[in-house]
Amino acid sequence: MKKFIKFAALFLSLTIALTACGGNKDSKKSSEAGNNTNTVKRSSIAEHEGKVIDGGVLKIGLVTDSPFTGIFNDLFSTNADDMELFDYMAEYPSKDGDGRWLEEDELRKVDFDKDNKKVTITIKDTFKWSDGTPVTSRDYLFGYEIVGHPEYTGVRYDVKYQNVVGMEEYHNGEAETISGIETPDDKTIVISFKEFLPNILWGEGIMEVPQPYHYLGDVPVKDMISNDKIRINPLSSGAFVITNVIPGERVEYKVNEHYYKDVKIDGIEIERVPVSNVLASLKSGKYDLLNAIPGDIKNEELDDLSGYSVIQRAGRSLGLIGFKLGTWDNEKGEVNTDPNAKMANVNLRKAMGYALDIDAVGEKFYQGLAFRANSVTLPRFVNLYNPDAEKYTYDPKKAEALLDEAGYKDVDGDGLREDPNGEKLTINYAAMSGGEVAEPVATAYLQWWKAIGLDVQLLDGRLHEMNSFYERLQTDDPEIDVYFMYWSLGTSPNPTQFYDKTAAFNFTRYTDENMDKALEDINGEASFDNEHMKKAFDDFDKAIFDAAPIIPATFNEARFVVNKRIKYYDWSIVDKDGNLNNFGEADVELTAEEPIK
Repeated sequence: MKKFIKFAALFLSLTIALTACGGNKDSKKSSEAGNNTNTVKRSSIAEHEGKVIDGGVLKIGLVTDSPFTGIFNDLFSTNADDMELFDYMAEYPSKDGDGRWLEEDELRKVDFDKDNKKVTITIKDTFKWSDGTPVTSRDYLFGYEIVGHPEYTGVRYDVKYQNVVGMEEYHNGEAETISGIETPDDKTIVISFKEFLPNILWGEGIMEVPQPYHYLGDVPVKDMISNDKIRINPLSSGAFVITNVIPGERVEYKVNEHYYKDVKIDGIEIERVPVSNVLASLKSGKYDLLNAIPGDIKNEELDDLSGYSVIQRAGRSLGLIGFKLGTWDNEKGEVNTDPNAKMANVNLRKAMGYALDIDAVGEKFYQGLAFRANSVTLPRFVNLYNPDAEKYTYDPKKAEALLDEAGYKDVDGDGLREDPNGEKLTINYAAMSGGEVAEPVATAYLQWWKAIGLDVQLLDGRLHEMNSFYERLQTDDPEIDVYFMYWSLGTSPNPTQFYDKTAAFNFTRYTDENMDKALEDINGEASFDNEHMKKAFDDFDKAIFDAAPIIPATFNEARFVVNKRIKYYDWSIVDKDGNLNNFGEADVELTAEEPIK
């Protein structure tokens, strides 16, 4: 089972500086990223005394100010809260420590045939749905049929699935089946690709989680996202299965009795915890685990919690400032970059990056746990991250010079710059609400931008609730000019998923020749050579820096609390064998009936 912490949703609210949407490396200070002044180094493993009891219910707090949407399916979920809740019902393939090469595990075997451009998944008899039905090749095929269906309403259909032979014809309604997928028997599925690319080794284009055909097969694809078989009573192929949902607030799970290994607890209860209530809930010993710790909670406050151990590891998300530079073309399935967008001038965008003292924010509001990023690749991907990539520094004079060069000047003497045509320039900034530091951080950004002469105002004069923020961002609300968010980078460092012209998650709606070329190179055959791939990642960093559709803002260190009734908890990113650590709630043992205060 994928580890519980996906974190990203909360970080998107600007209240957290620790994170991220999918496996990880041993806790360490990411000093190679530069400017991380956090001096608290902790283990990523918690071990406690006590005799293990039979069963018990694990109690988890989902830290968010917004009610969760409750879409418990990975093909339709679009935010990290829902994906966290879904992950307890999913069993993802094992991967090595760099997130490449799907490994054989207890449930399936994945074979790569580069010469014939095929991937074969062999399903083991141990893999079963929570109703006892065996997982079959038809379930994997069904996943492809959903994501490629002409009436699919989610955002997962992109270039990685378009690379499957026959998928585009199926998606366009030109074929009733996907010609490149074969199911020679119930336990075998063979996927043929147009090009066998390095990203396939990360699992891209491979359906990681099957979909229950015997259960969902009678639901029209266009109706799936709202159907009770996804929202209320989903089947599970993982360790736990949902038994009760209080919409937006609480989910209860029991153990999947058909899970392949013995689970020591009886179930899980997860409920939403507003950011402002986190510390109080810990002091009262209400939960065993929380999925995120707000950055404004001091280390000393955590250390004073007698019922908890505090552990730490490198974060898995990138905090960024994005610029709206176009719209999404539904018909073409790609971004439509607008050369006349308000933020189209690259000097304007770069100036906004140089105006911000990110390190000061990390020190003042996040205790040094958030620090300046220099790349769209996380330092944990040690073979691909470039510590020497050019980055933004706090340099208001350089910011002013860039604006002067681009023709943004104060024409009327009010201290604020007009645009190059002499017209009033007001920039709308969107950020999410939540916690005590969200507002002062946003205010600091606005003040730094004002100091270089830019009139930047909060969208609608306020911070926005998470669901509303994402709705407006994804639908290209024309009132949004600039925004702050976090991308959770999970187990795949491939930037294609966020920056390709065909990626629905490319919220900037920007593309250019250099970015396209670098992405093609990352995903091209030459990148089976590790050195070539490293250079391609470096080239993409340069393309992002030169064009500035986003400003990489922060990397981070993440903290986590573990109640002392949990016998052992391993939060390391990789295990002792160098594979991504798959320790999760199915491995937890309890030593008391209730959390220890």
